[in-house]
Amino acid sequence: MTPSFIVIAALMSIGAAAAVAWPLIRDPGARLAGIGAAVLVVAAAAGLYPLWSNWDWHVEPARHAQVASPEVAAMVSKLETHLRDQPDDLQGWLMLGRSYLALERLDEGVVAYDHAEQLGAGKNLEAILGLGEALNLRAGGDITPQVAKLFEQGVALAPDDMRALLYSGFAAAARGDAALARSRWLAVKAQNPPAPVIEMLDQRIAELGPQSGPAAPPSAATATVMVRLSIAPALKSRLRADAPLFVFARIPGGGGPPLAVKRLTIAAIGTEIQLSSADSMTPERALSKGQDLTITARISFGGGPLPASGDFYGELAYSVGHDGVRDLIIDKITP
Repeated sequence: MTPSFIVIAALMSIGAAAAVAWPLIRDPGARLAGIGAAVLVVAAAAGLYPLWSNWDWHVEPARHAQVASPEVAAMVSKLETHLRDQPDDLQGWLMLGRSYLALERLDEGVVAYDHAEQLGAGKNLEAILGLGEALNLRAGGDITPQVAKLFEQGVALAPDDMRALLYSGFAAAARGDAALARSRWLAVKAQNPPAPVIEMLDQRIAELGPQSGPAAPPSAATATVMVRLSIAPALKSRLRADAPLFVFARIPGGGGPPLAVKRLTIAAIGTEIQLSSADSMTPERALSKGQDLTITARISFGGGPLPASGDFYGELAYSVGHDGVRDLIIDKITP
């Protein structure tokens, strides 16, 4: 396991920890645990980067043990007490697991996440990914079959989740499945993660070597989607120059990553945009003639391609190989 995995995992995990802490803070019955969780998130954020980016996997874990400040130790103790009184508090076990990992108490982290995973009955994404991460760290960075299975379970549960895609990509690369690793990491990049994550993923994708596999069928090689972008006058005055514009093609009702995607700027409004197999995320999911697709143009004020309240978007139905240039008007607002 290279340090890049740990650094990227730190970026993803801090966000996940914050997401776990917030519901606890809002719940009066678990507010104590929530406040402790918030403090732990801040403490973990301050220490994870230098800690994990300089990890020496050949040294016994005990030599790396973090010494918690009295405040953090007290918060962990209170959270442990809370869970002894309320052992079915799933969110509390998730936060305790994250806290143990931040403090490098890896055996205890595995136990906490295993308890959470059992409470979640295999349906809680944070518990599944957290258990996989804890087992991975305890194994010194080795992705064991059990860890790989958990990461794949995460993708099956949430096909668009960045952490699930990221982790399962590392598992695929570890077992030599370069095509799947590339597919998963490109799907992460399509969601516009932080710049350090993109840089590291670019490096890892390059390390996979040239893309290989069966050549695309002739129909896929010439399949294109052509749309002429415009925006409703009522929305035009509310544009921001820094907001990215995503144009992507999906199979109606289909889940997972889009078949093809482009990330543009709002300067593309008023121009013709072409999507082709070159914009496909994986060779096996390329555009091909005869497909009936939904084409969406989304102006993302949050910076990511996933729908968010306040985004501007437009969409239309498109038949590949039959339709020519279609007018795609951005005239809706995501509620």
